[in-house]
Amino acid sequence: MPELPEVETVRIFLKKNVIQKKILSIKIEDSNLRFQISNEIPIKLRNSMITKILRRGKYLIFLYSNDYALLFHLGMTGYFRLTDSYKKKKHDHIVFIFSEEKLIFNDIRKFGFVKIYKKQRIFTSKHIKNLGPEPLSKAFDFEYFHKNLNRKTNIKNLLMNQNFVSGLGNIYCSEILFDSQVKPTRSVKSLKDKELKRIIGSAKKILKNSIKLGGTTIKNFIVSYEEIGYFKNNLMVYGREGCNCMRCKKSILVKKINQSGRSTFFCTECQL
Repeated sequence: MPELPEVETVRIFLKKNVIQKKILSIKIEDSNLRFQISNEIPIKLRNSMITKILRRGKYLIFLYSNDYALLFHLGMTGYFRLTDSYKKKKHDHIVFIFSEEKLIFNDIRKFGFVKIYKKQRIFTSKHIKNLGPEPLSKAFDFEYFHKNLNRKTNIKNLLMNQNFVSGLGNIYCSEILFDSQVKPTRSVKSLKDKELKRIIGSAKKILKNSIKLGGTTIKNFIVSYEEIGYFKNNLMVYGREGCNCMRCKKSILVKKINQSGRSTFFCTECQL
């Protein structure tokens, strides 16, 4: 599932290409997503313009020139494509028609969704109202982290908890903990102040770098799960089970374990 950097890359692309363009009409090709696409969307948004595109965690928020907003989640395989000659593809779900171009949302596995809200209610949506702070924000700092040390969980699960910090997923949590040299199974209560600071610093560094690299992978006006990739050639530990540790540079091998039904990768030597 796309995580914060991938969703932010999509947001940046859309911001550059569809802001202030008038929507002549909207066509629902296939309403079957995680939640049924509302027939109100083509009616409410016709002749409006997208004025702003925001990201909250793994969600995209489209604000329009009238009283409405859309909330998008990409699910596992959702992506947008922008084209001046629309040819319907299998699994296209909704098409936004501008004067010269069309913006299409496609989702093969249908775990994504789009919902319409009144603007003043979008941030009280059940999907985003309880999300934790953005990891790249000033709110995600040592003081905030330290207040949560009484939680009865391990550090990997805490970072995966969207109510604690929004936007992180399985891949980046493994990478952050490797970079900060903290074992993913460590109890949150056992973490020292210097380790908390390392985790925060690693999260901000890795996410910023991944967003920067993700921005260079957009080609042919397609922003897809496959196009963006997960920090592709810079993964230090995720998916490297049985390979030599990139930091130890010796015979220590990366280990894979299961935590809460998700794969975790770490080095048994340098992550303590």
